[in-house]
Amino acid sequence: MKKLFIGLLVLGILVIGVLGFTNSDLLAKTDKTAAPAETGETAAEPADQAEAAAEEAQAQAGGVDYDAIYALHAPEEVVLTVDGKDVTWQDYFYAFYNQAQGMEQTFQMYQSYGMAMGWDSQANEAGQTFAELVDESAEKTMRSLITVESLAEEKGVTLNEEEEAQLEAEHKDNISYFCGENGTEEDLYAKLETMYLSKGFYSRLIRHSYLTQAILRTEGEQLSDEEVLSWMEENGILSANHILIGTMNLSTGEALDEAQVKEKTALAQQIAQELRAIEDPAEREKRFLELKEQYCEDGGDYVFGPGVMVEEFYNGTQALAEGEVSEPVQSTYGYHIILRRPLKADDTVMSASGTQSARETMVSERMDRMLQDRMDQQVVEYAPGFQAPKILDYYTKPVYTE
Repeated sequence: MKKLFIGLLVLGILVIGVLGFTNSDLLAKTDKTAAPAETGETAAEPADQAEAAAEEAQAQAGGVDYDAIYALHAPEEVVLTVDGKDVTWQDYFYAFYNQAQGMEQTFQMYQSYGMAMGWDSQANEAGQTFAELVDESAEKTMRSLITVESLAEEKGVTLNEEEEAQLEAEHKDNISYFCGENGTEEDLYAKLETMYLSKGFYSRLIRHSYLTQAILRTEGEQLSDEEVLSWMEENGILSANHILIGTMNLSTGEALDEAQVKEKTALAQQIAQELRAIEDPAEREKRFLELKEQYCEDGGDYVFGPGVMVEEFYNGTQALAEGEVSEPVQSTYGYHIILRRPLKADDTVMSASGTQSARETMVSERMDRMLQDRMDQQVVEYAPGFQAPKILDYYTKPVYTE
């Protein structure tokens, strides 16, 4: 399901597939009703035997004993508060578990390419290991989630009909994914319980991205065109159309021979000279589009900021007044005859991460700062005696047998 781009906001909620692996994907389960071993020793009681068998299976399979971590507290026990809002152990643990699942999936991907990676591997430039990151992930996830929920509540933001419909469609997709085409809501919630995920927290998680989208939408609707245009100018965003006369084969990247380059240079100068001689801006743009259709080898309308286009193109556009046409601007691709165009508040802006409307980009950046400021001021209080679990305390390496 497509979600509106959220800029730099890192939520810490990794939804793998939709929600993650099940417990059975990670831990080897043993039959608790297995018969006693045929040895000369006295057979253990069935419960003791099942526990011993489970421990042996766990040691052989290796991995993280998530069941043991989950058993540390009662599901409904409040383990911390964020700005006075309670976080139960079940919700806290699922945030921890789901992040760990995402990291384990990353390990498996790297290992499939023959690259060793595990919990003690370095995860970032700060020198933290993956184990250290997952240990602190649950708090960060809960803080991010509560921040967005609180902001929406304070601003009175709710989902519109389209967002509610998208949310319902995602919920139905989850039922089909986990329970098959004939699955029901009850089947899904029963399945989620086996994954440590409560019905209530599931609803909050899938609603989260749509709630973020609704906040962005609402904030964007409140921005005036003048505010957006001012932001675009402050951030060096430009709008341009261009005619490219290539001095290389754009399909292969091979340079043209000297005679061809000479011919292309003359053509670029001819086009630019004709356009720059037209005084009326409307007539100039009309003729520009005619010549573009006739001669342009590649290109179109672009709205872009610094670092997106080649430097020659950016600088050449920046040097023009709106409606002005450039002399031929040479880059590695050839000659660009550039027409600088006026900015519009709803222009789609190119960036290193993709394209997005200027209004949405501005709102995303503003919201990122707003959320980070709120998180910096949050009051987080752990319950007396509570200690966040450390994943390496519950991790065993696999035992390989011949």
